[in-house]
Amino acid sequence: MEIGRKMTMPIKVVHFANALTAATAVFYLGLWGLRVVAPGVFTIVYNSQFGGANVSSLYPPSMSATALLATLIVVIATAWIFSALWALLYNRWAR
Repeated sequence: MEIGRKMTMPIKVVHFANALTAATAVFYLGLWGLRVVAPGVFTIVYNSQFGGANVSSLYPPSMSATALLATLIVVIATAWIFSALWALLYNRWAR
């Protein structure tokens, strides 16, 4: 070990990817539930992610259950792939 270099613990790739994917899925489902229960609050919360731009108006007035499920599947797959890549790159560059 070099003097002055901190030891870093590697991230467990699968655990990290699973945790980040679960958090992303919960966030997606939470926003979806908020849109159904309190559309005004959904608009404020969703738009706040984009600096207050009126992005929520781009959503269609209603979505079928199939479209919601398909979107959730894509969100889950994308989150897992990118979080696994993130952990792999961290482990490689943190040496």
